[in-house]
Parts: sequence; C-alpha cells; structure tokens
Amino acid sequence: MSIKGNQAQKHSSKRRKLSHSASEDEADVSSPRRNNKTAQATNDTTVNETSRQENEARDSGNTRGTTLPTGGVTKSSMLALQVADLNTELTPNYEKLQKKWAAITKRLRTLIEQIPDRAPVTAIDALKHFRKHGVEIPFPKPQPTKDTNYKLAFKAPQEVVTDGALPLNLSIKGDHVIRMTVIMPAEVLQEKDYLNNRSFHKAACYLACIATALKENAAADFESHFAHLHDVDLLPILEVVPTDKSLSKFTFQIGIGFPHESIPIAKTLPIKNCFRRTLSGEVANHEEPTPFYNSAIRYAASTAAFEKLVKAAGSPNFQEVCRVGLQWLRQRGFSSAMQSGGFGFLEWSLMCALLLQGGGHRGQPLFSKQYSSLQLFKAILQILAGRDLRDPWVLNGTAVEIPRSEEPVLFDAKTGVNILYKMTPWSYQALRHHAQVSLALVNARRENSFDETFVLNVATPVLQYDEVFSVTIPGDAFNTASEQRQYLSKMHNIFSRGLGDRASLVDFKLPQGKSWSLDQDSTVSDGNFQLEVALLANPETVTRLVDHGPSADEQDEAAEYRKFWGEKAELRRFKDGSISESLVWASGSLVTLQILAHLGMLHFKLLLSAIKVTTRDLESSSLADDAGIVAKDAFRVISTTFQTLTSKLHNLEGLPLPIRSITPADPALRSSSVGNPLLPSTANPIDIIIEFDSSTRWPDSLPAIQHTKIAFLLKVGELLTASDSSINTRVGLENTASATTGHFNTTFLDIIYPSSGAGLAPICFRTRIHHDREGHLLQSALADKALHGSVRDSLSTALATYKRDFGAKPVHTTTVRSLCSRFLPLSSTIRLLKKWVASHLLLEHVPEEILEIVAASVFLRPAPWSVPGSSTTAFLRCLHLLARWDWATSPLIVDLSLSQDMTAEQVSEVQTRFQAWRKLDPSMNNVVWFVGTSLDTTGTVWTQGARPPRVVAGRLSALARAAMGVIENQKTGMRQSDWDGLFTSPLSDFDFLIHVKPSVIRGRKQKARGKGGADFKNLQIHEALDVESIGYDPVALFLQDLTQALGSSALFFHDRYGGRVVAGLWKPSVLGRKEWRVRLGWSSVPVPAEENEKEGGKDMCAFNKNGVLAEIAMLGDGLVESITIKE
Repeated sequence: MSIKGNQAQKHSSKRRKLSHSASEDEADVSSPRRNNKTAQATNDTTVNETSRQENEARDSGNTRGTTLPTGGVTKSSMLALQVADLNTELTPNYEKLQKKWAAITKRLRTLIEQIPDRAPVTAIDALKHFRKHGVEIPFPKPQPTKDTNYKLAFKAPQEVVTDGALPLNLSIKGDHVIRMTVIMPAEVLQEKDYLNNRSFHKAACYLACIATALKENAAADFESHFAHLHDVDLLPILEVVPTDKSLSKFTFQIGIGFPHESIPIAKTLPIKNCFRRTLSGEVANHEEPTPFYNSAIRYAASTAAFEKLVKAAGSPNFQEVCRVGLQWLRQRGFSSAMQSGGFGFLEWSLMCALLLQGGGHRGQPLFSKQYSSLQLFKAILQILAGRDLRDPWVLNGTAVEIPRSEEPVLFDAKTGVNILYKMTPWSYQALRHHAQVSLALVNARRENSFDETFVLNVATPVLQYDEVFSVTIPGDAFNTASEQRQYLSKMHNIFSRGLGDRASLVDFKLPQGKSWSLDQDSTVSDGNFQLEVALLANPETVTRLVDHGPSADEQDEAAEYRKFWGEKAELRRFKDGSISESLVWASGSLVTLQILAHLGMLHFKLLLSAIKVTTRDLESSSLADDAGIVAKDAFRVISTTFQTLTSKLHNLEGLPLPIRSITPADPALRSSSVGNPLLPSTANPIDIIIEFDSSTRWPDSLPAIQHTKIAFLLKVGELLTASDSSINTRVGLENTASATTGHFNTTFLDIIYPSSGAGLAPICFRTRIHHDREGHLLQSALADKALHGSVRDSLSTALATYKRDFGAKPVHTTTVRSLCSRFLPLSSTIRLLKKWVASHLLLEHVPEEILEIVAASVFLRPAPWSVPGSSTTAFLRCLHLLARWDWATSPLIVDLSLSQDMTAEQVSEVQTRFQAWRKLDPSMNNVVWFVGTSLDTTGTVWTQGARPPRVVAGRLSALARAAMGVIENQKTGMRQSDWDGLFTSPLSDFDFLIHVKPSVIRGRKQKARGKGGADFKNLQIHEALDVESIGYDPVALFLQDLTQALGSSALFFHDRYGGRVVAGLWKPSVLGRKEWRVRLGWSSVPVPAEENEKEGGKDMCAFNKNGVLAEIAMLGDGLVESITIKE
C-alpha cells in the first residue's frame, strides 16, 4: 500500500514548535499547525469527557448515555466515539481486581523482606547450596566458573516496586499479570559489576534466594517456575501463580532490579562495550559496542524511574491511548516479549509518556496534553510510520551521539535505556509497515476504519503474508542468546539482500519463550531451533527466473557478487550484447525457496531440506490442467484474437449501419474464467456485444427489433466469412419461448476462429447486438398500469436482464480487465474463489460478477493488511471477507476505481437503497446480497431475483467461516489434507444426491490424463477441432431441465467443473401436510382419510417425493447412474 506523506525523512533539530491545540483531528508530529478548528476541539473534548463519564458510571454501577459531538457526526468524530466505546469495553474493573491481587503482592512482599541475609559465597558454592534445596540458579550465559573471583550474597531489598499495566490501571480485560521488581541493595554490588554479566549473575543468585524461600515457606499456596522477562536471557524472573482457583488467573512476575545509581549511565551508553569475555572465557573485542547488553542492564536499574514516568503522564487520555494502543498491538501479534516483536505495552506507554514531556523543539513536549486519545494514537502511529528510528532519536539529552544501525533507537538519556532495545531489524520493519497501513486507514476521510484498525485479528500468517517458510537451524549453531541474535541478524540481512525486490518485507517469527521448573537448568538446549521466514512478495518480480548482476567491467562489484552468491553466479552474455554476472533459477519450483535454500546452504551450512515452504500455491494445485498453454497465456491469446476480430468488424464494408462499438462481456475476456479457455473440455463461447450507430430505420416494436437483429447478424456473418475464409460463423437462437413478445434477446452470431495449436479448442465469440431503443420500449411498456401480473413480471425480468447483459456486463468486464492488469494475482484469485464456490456446488446460484467484485475488493481495499502479493493469500482474504460479512444487515460497498474516488454521496445512496430494499423485502425473497459499487449504486444489478437465494447465501457464509476456523487454528501448520479440505464439500446436508455417469461429465478425460492416463492422439485432435461441442455440457443442460420442470419443488446444486453429483434440497414450502387445492405447483399425494379427520375433515395432501425422484430419473435417462436419499 502506498502511504503518501509518511515516508522516512531526516528530522531537523531546529523544527518549529508544535501548536498544542486539540483542534485538529490528526496530531501532526512532523509539521507546524496551520488551522485552528475550535469546533473540532469541542468535538474531541466532548468525546473524551463522555469516555470519562462512562468509565465513572461503570465503576459506580450507573449507565449514562453517550453525548454526540456538536456539529454532527463526521467520520473522525464517529471514530472517536467508537474508540471511546472500545476503551469502555476494554477497561476492567480495576477496583474489584485490586482487592484480589493486592493481598497476594502484600504477602509476597512480606515473604521477600523476611528472607535472612546470606554471607557472600563463590558462585560454585552458591550453586551447590541451592541445588540441595531443589533450585537451580538461572545464570545467563556465559555462567560463572570456579575461576570467578566475585562473590554472591543476599541482603534485604532496597525496595519492592509493583508495576505493570494492571497495577497502573492501564491494562485491558484478560491481562492479569502483576510485576514485582525487587531492587537489590547497593552494598551487594561492586563498582564494575556492570561488566561481563557480573550484575546479572548476582541478580540471578538473588532471585534463587527468593525462589527457595517461596518454595520452603509457601509451596502449598503458590506454583513457581522460572522464565525470562520479555524473553531477555539476561533478565530471569520468578513466575508465581496462586493455587487458589479464585486467584489462579493472576500471574505474579518477580524480577530483580538494580539501584539507579549503581549502574553508571556514562559507562553503559549504546556505543560502549560492557561485555569483554566470550563463552570460553577469552577476551573479546573491546571496540565493538554491546548496545543490547547495555540497555538491558540500564533497564533493570530504571524500573522505579519508568514507573514514575508513566504515572506522571497518567491523564485520562493517556490511559485511554495506552489501552487502545495495546489492543492495536495485540491484534497484530506484538508484545514486549522479544519473540513477539519487542514492542508492547511497556514500549508504547513509555514512548507516549516521553513525548508528552519532551522530544520537541528545545526539549519542549512533542505531544500536547490537550490531545484527545485518538489524536495521541494517530501521533504515535505517525512517529512509528514516518520517522526512521534506525537514525537514533535521543530524548532528554543532546550530548549523546549514537551512530545509525539496523536496530531502532529511541534513547532516553535520563535513564540510559534504548526503549526499543528488544526490537530486531525485522520486527521494526514489520511494526513500521503496520503503522503505515493503519495511519493511512485512520486518516482516510471516506471510510470507517474502526474494525480494520482495532477489531480484526491481523496476525494470521496465511492472511498477512504471501509466502511463509520454515527453517530448521541446528541446535549447535549458537551457544548463547547473544550469538543467536547475531546469527539471526546476519541471516535476515543475507536473506533480505538475496531476495532483493522480490519481497518488500522479510519477517522472522521465533519460537515463543518458555518457562522452566525451579530445579531445571535453563541453559540446556531443546535441540533444533525452528524459525519461520515470512515474506510480503512483489508479484511483478517474485517469479523472475534470471537476475542480472554487475557487468564484467565492474570488477570489485562483480567479485563481491560472486562472493555473496558463490558458484550460482555465472558470467553470461545477453541478447543486447551486455556481459554481466547473473543468476538463473529453475522454473519448476518456487524461486524464493530456491534463493533461501541456496543462501542458507552457502552462508550457514544448512541442508537444502532444512528450508521448506509451509504455505501452498493453490493456483498450481487447484487450477492446474494439462493444456499445452497455461491459462495466463490462453487469456492473452483470446484477448489478441478479440482485438483482431474487432479490427475486422470495423473494416467490414456493406453493413446497413456503421459499427459504433464492440465490447467484451465474458469472463474469458477479463481473465476470470475458472477453466482454461483454450482447453476443449472447458472452452465456452465468449460473449461480445456489437452496437451500431443510431438510425431512424430501426423498428419501434420489440418483436421487430429482434427480427432486425437476425438480419444484421446474418449480414455480419456473410461479410466476415467472405473477408477471411478461416473464420466460420453460425447464427443461433435463444429465449425462443418468449420470441413472440420480443422481451428478451432471441439471436446471436457465433464467430469461430480455428484452433491456435495442437490440442487447443477453436475460439468462439458469441456476438449479440445491443440496441438502446429496447430499454426505452421496455420501460414504456412497464408504465402501463393495466398490465396483468405475468406480463408485468416478464417485462420487469426482461428490463433487468437487458440492463445487466447490455449495460452492466461490458462495463464490468472492462473494469475487471484493467484491474487484472494492475494487480497481477487478481486473475488467479478470482478463478480460485469461483473454483471454491463451485466445489461446494453453489456456483450455479451465485453470480460470477459478484465473486469478481469480492476478489477485487481485497486488492482495492486490503486493510488491515497491505495489497496481497499472491493469489493464495488474496483468496484466503476473500474467504475472510465472506465469513464476516453480515449480508442481512449491511451492504457490501466496493469502489472499483483505481483512484478510489467513489464519493460520499454515492456511498450514502447505496446505503439508502439497501435500507429501502430491506423494508420492501424483509424476508429477502428477491434481494439477499446487496452489492453496491462505483459502477452500480443500485446494488442489485447482479443479485436481483434471489441470486443467490437466502439458503445459498447462508451456506456460503457458513462454509467460509468453517474454512477460516481451520486456517486460524492451523496457521502455518496446515497439512495437504487441510488445504484439500477447503475445496471438499460435505454432502450430508442435502436431501438427495443424483449421481451422474462419469462418461457424460465434461472434463472427465482431462482429469484422467492429469493422473497419468492418456488418450489416443487422434481422439485428442478430433476433440480439439470439434466446433459443435464448444460449450456443450450435457449435465448443465440436464440441470436446466430439472430447474425448469421442478424448480418450484427443489433447489439443485452442481459443480460444473467435473462434479459427479447433482445435489438437491426440497423447498420448505412443499414439506409437511397441506390442504389440497388446484394448482399447488408441485406433485402431491392424498393423505389417508383418518388423517383428514384430524384436520377437521379437510382434504389434505403431502408432497410426492418418490414421484418427483422418479421423474428426475426419467428426465436423466442415460445420464443418471443412481439417486440416493438422505436418511
């Protein structure tokens, strides 16, 4: 997604001071204020006051109404109201919770303060002592050895700080973690304990003393185990859970902190080296800084300072932005834990608090305390999205100079902590990407972005990323957490460089940190390390097979290129005469997988099998065929042929009238047909529309117009075959039952081009004539109020069909065609979505154009994600959309323009029409799905006439929800059977199943060949040249007969792409006993006389199921193999 105005830029220290006015909806943190909208200030103040009153009312048990902002409900004020409501929903009852957890913290504090002092002992003696008590000291690596000359002791703590989101009244519901930081006394530390893990070793021993005391004095009341605070190996904690079931939801994290003054800030700046020993005890490079280690030790010495900082900023708006920010982060999979991005409540609240106190010009606050919570939220997003924090940002001091690095730096000079020290290059890129998407979303003026910003779960990998790989790293690849960080940073750098422009984002997902028992050694490895590599792919370059490197003249660059790529790089001469280093990838497998596997083997000695793809290319598995030409090329051939035909038709001489336009109106001409359009088993006539110039010679009656069309088409066919002998033409009739009225189009011309290759079907264009006078005549006829019901219904249907076939289809085809050119995966996405609907036997009831609109919407409005880079990801997002769309109460509105310029008036018109339809047709017998677009504000051009019926719409939603349930539960662990199950429909819900003979199923032979079978060559050639069989599908014709004859009794379902079953559901209107009358509309049998007496002597009847099934068998003679009935 393109984010204008939010790109990385350098920030000047002489930037003008911000105007601290709450008048703006958006808190601009990169430019001075220009306007002062006092009305909006009133709006925001009203919203925040309302939120405060609601919180007070909730706590006191009262309920007060929400006051709307003055000046009307704009998009921004509506979002502010929704944020206020969200805050109310997220805020727990702190007073009630505090009564429970405060007693526990008090008891734990007492137990800690009563622990007797321990005399200083060596690390080895301390290990022996605690092992006797069943506690293993959680020393970080490298651990102290027998040569360690400093000693470990325990004395009463200087202070016990209770902090965290819940004690600060900033948590959201479901967060029941209370942190207790025990500050060690200064006398147990020495001057240089900030070096070489010394202070961390002493803290680990101090924690072991607390663990031993709890184990011996309160084992019956608490379950205790060790863990790492925020997955930082240097910060072990004791996690304590009460055994009382009423309190078991609370987790108390006891960590160790240092006195603020005991760890000198000047010695632990990010540019300093504070770790000068390796795992083997050798002296390390003193010149290389240790910023992670330094910030971790300063963080442990700044717990109390951070608590005071957050409390000082504790205004109602600050509290609210902390809660909604935590919700925003949680929905994107971020938390303060390193394995979850290293940015959570702690970092969000500290960043906001710091910028409310400084960060602006000459140390002034960057954020105003008058900002509403929504403004604060936008301001933080703008910082994350627009400012490149890899260029360090130093707050509360100017004397510190930190060089640029790959990790983000937000350095607080007062505490000496880089607030973002736990973030990695990949997690920062991912966070920044999410911030850019959300910022554009909340700043959009026409859309309500609340759900996409705060409600939807964004962190589902197969919805968020285009490709996901699993990487198995040997357990001996690194020995310490520091080595692991260096290893993964190097891997990320190499993978990102190798993938280049194929991926816009390379993200790593690490295994979640685990806790361990008190007597367990935390340094014991669990074996191989499992890493997930997730990509946002660039569809235009991701499948590129040849990469061009530096030219042969650039010797230094070429040498570096060969060093990076190894033997894969080779010098090649290209057609333009240039000679350069190059890479050639195989076309048979995923290029990105080849790149990662090659680089993993070359730079990290990983086996080729260590890297596997965990997502699936559904296009190759679900849409595969054995044609000699892939579908993408087939669409291109058809488009080229259409352009040739268009030129020929325009150049014809001898036509009664000049041709005004020739427009496409078929899925094959918008690259959206499921089957390969050149494969004999899936080829169909391709609809196009000809419009002639206006003339007074056209007749003024509907039947005469239809006869005139026949004459025109005969003339076109005659002239076309005369101009090109390779073209065949034939005139066909349709809608013959209503030919006398002329309400519907009755004729078409098939223009058939010969096969373009061996085994490929001829290309047949089915041409119809559009005459604009027809629409006027139909509308005039409908204006006659004296018309009978059946005639009026016929005219209404005819007018809707005319508008759909001659008005909407050409415009829709042109639009989708341009969208497929703009978004390369869109064509395959549409085909996958149609294939999925067809595999569940529903495509006969769902307009294909609606599915195309659904598919286009995930590209045009992809929030809360970016534009999908693969058809599989886009298809799964389509299922996500269908699963959550409540079509009974809300319309689907899609702006199909690339410029996204659908006006607010158009959107309002669609919503008004939807409400009118629901009042007019509350039972949804005529319009179920209401889909408004920038091309059709009526919302019903495709769906009027119960397309789909309510039962089909309900089943489609249920199937989509079931599919999403599997996807969200399995994530990247989906097996092949899970993927196949997405396209497998349960048949147990249908009332009866008609099993069709395999010999009459269209496409059966292609499926056999796909499994290794083969037909005789002469039969393949005959099938490809058989013009008469183009589009011929006996099962589809059988289905039409069933619908026409028995449509009042049952709904029929079939998969037109090789399905062997026609399923049926009895309509509720025919079930049960009914009073007999003439023209019931369905086959019936009388019920026994004694049953009639129970109904007051009325003549009752019941639906004749067996008779109808017998009629079905008779209609399907030669096609039907068997019929099974649901028990």
